[in-house]
Amino acid sequence: MFFIKYTLPFLSCAFVCLTLTRAKQPNILLIVSDDMGWNDIGYVDSKIKTPNLDCLASEGVKFERFYANPICSVTRAALMSGRATLVTGVSNRRGLPLHYPIMSESFQKAGYATWMVGKWHLGGSRNNHFSTADYLPHNRGFDHFYGHLNGALHYINHTVGGPDGAPDWWRNGEGVEEEGFQTELLTDEAIELIEKNDSEVPFFLYLAYHAPHVPLSEPPSGMETYSDVKDENQKLIYANTTFMDSEIGRLIDVLEERGDLENTLVWFFNDNGGSTRLGSSNLPLKGQKGSVDEGGIRVRAFARWPKLLKPSVRSQQFMWVGDMYPTLAAVAGIELPGSLKLDGVDLWDPIKNQEEVARPEFVIGNSDIAVFRPPWKLVIPADGKQPELFQVVSDPYEKRSVAAENPALMNELSATGQDMIAIAEVSPVTNAEEQVRRRPGGAGGGGPRAGTGPRGGQQGAGRPDGEPERGNGSGGRGDRIGGN
Repeated sequence: MFFIKYTLPFLSCAFVCLTLTRAKQPNILLIVSDDMGWNDIGYVDSKIKTPNLDCLASEGVKFERFYANPICSVTRAALMSGRATLVTGVSNRRGLPLHYPIMSESFQKAGYATWMVGKWHLGGSRNNHFSTADYLPHNRGFDHFYGHLNGALHYINHTVGGPDGAPDWWRNGEGVEEEGFQTELLTDEAIELIEKNDSEVPFFLYLAYHAPHVPLSEPPSGMETYSDVKDENQKLIYANTTFMDSEIGRLIDVLEERGDLENTLVWFFNDNGGSTRLGSSNLPLKGQKGSVDEGGIRVRAFARWPKLLKPSVRSQQFMWVGDMYPTLAAVAGIELPGSLKLDGVDLWDPIKNQEEVARPEFVIGNSDIAVFRPPWKLVIPADGKQPELFQVVSDPYEKRSVAAENPALMNELSATGQDMIAIAEVSPVTNAEEQVRRRPGGAGGGGPRAGTGPRGGQQGAGRPDGEPERGNGSGGRGDRIGGN
């Protein structure tokens, strides 16, 4: 069995001889975690127990230079569209406009079963700028959607803004009332979809866990593993990460038992850096969630598919989340139309061949932005402050800007950034101002505080910019209230 319980004292990874599946095209299992710190995974820090993620990563390619966007929705928009989020105008309260084709539509047209399970955060919720039903995932190329629309959700009550907030738990546009810890429910749904699927039909499963994003509740198991951790916020982060890992192992087990794992590419990445003020660690990188410092955008990622990917590989290839659309399409043998405008590029061949290749520039962020021409990174603040230039291979911790020594390069990268700003649907200044306006008061994640949840308490106060305060209050199971 593949599934490894977090309490095992000794971990081993063994390849299992499986028969080839009948499907000609591979299954794609795309798993995204939420707000996990750069340092907060077992194969980096052994005090955090993630044996299933560790095992999967060891059996494939670890991407050491994988970049996401600074916040949740912005990363998800780039993932789905292959476009720089600055262009699409997406923010935590403004979804992805319909005129941008997305990955799921391409897979659906190619004959894949397409499923989205988990956190959507790209429109369709009543508090989003794009709130109509055509923005829901099951109307944008996914055959099936189960999960939540907003940025943050109570793990037990499935409500926004706290245990007594508005419900945000859906299946294909219909509200669902059910009990259960959301991480486990999402895995249950994913397993049911796989078990009901005809093995002749390849599937694309986008499984977007909310863990370990706030508001955190005590998971069904895992807290006892960290009894020696004094910081309660950190303990909740670790326990929820470990529980998510156990659930991923349970899902992988099902794929193995069905004989589907051999023909499944498993790709995992985290959506942005962790919030250090809440107990996450991005060390030794500078910065945290919400910034375009390395600690806010450089994230853990790996891919496993023993049929074509060798084990124990560490790739230094620069890659960003917008590359996922064309890369996964290449994995599936899907020919994208020449008219499709993408900012990401297909990196499947160099990944397969363990090569590191030159790549086009790419732009991260929607307020402060980072322009990459690897190994160079130009940071352009939205507030008009002086841009900074870093060589992030020789200076991965961004200790010294070398802008003054490289005026020509500064001008070139600045021109790239300004060209993208010129075609942005929403300007970086507007996005930055919106984040400032949303900071005082309120509960994060979006949605009015209406209705009542079935059970559970809350602890702490939330800020609508996605960074919860650390204050204490009354609470049930160690919950934290957070944002996007």
